[in-house]
Amino acid sequence: MKIDDGTEQRVRDTLHWVVRRDLGKFDAALRSFPDQAAQEAALTLLVAVSGFVLIDLHGAKPTPQQIDVLAEEIGRMEGWASITAGEAALFMNAVVEGSPLTKRLTPESVVVLAFVVAGSLLSARPMPEGEWWFNYLDKVEAAIEAAG
Repeated sequence: MKIDDGTEQRVRDTLHWVVRRDLGKFDAALRSFPDQAAQEAALTLLVAVSGFVLIDLHGAKPTPQQIDVLAEEIGRMEGWASITAGEAALFMNAVVEGSPLTKRLTPESVVVLAFVVAGSLLSARPMPEGEWWFNYLDKVEAAIEAAG
């Protein structure tokens, strides 16, 4: 998958406000996407990032039980965004299964979930000294592009 520079920057800017847990600036960043195509490109990237991180965290495709554990953590940590553990689990299960995201989630909730779940997964991962979530995102994006 080739990642468009404009999409990458808008996604990173928006993820910044997710990691900072700033609802007002997160909402403003979501509104900054110029059109439906930009939103869809961001969603495609976020799904790829979330899928990669989920597999990386577990060393393989996570089981539904492993996803439930993560979803509980995300539900607790990301309450500022009104994300429930159930929604996070539905989103992550759809990502790892390759199922349509809107099968059991509304299109509006998918966008918020994509950003919040990806941001939470990126920022909660233990990092070596001096590295941050965006350093890990660099590695994830490089792997996604290398995979084609």
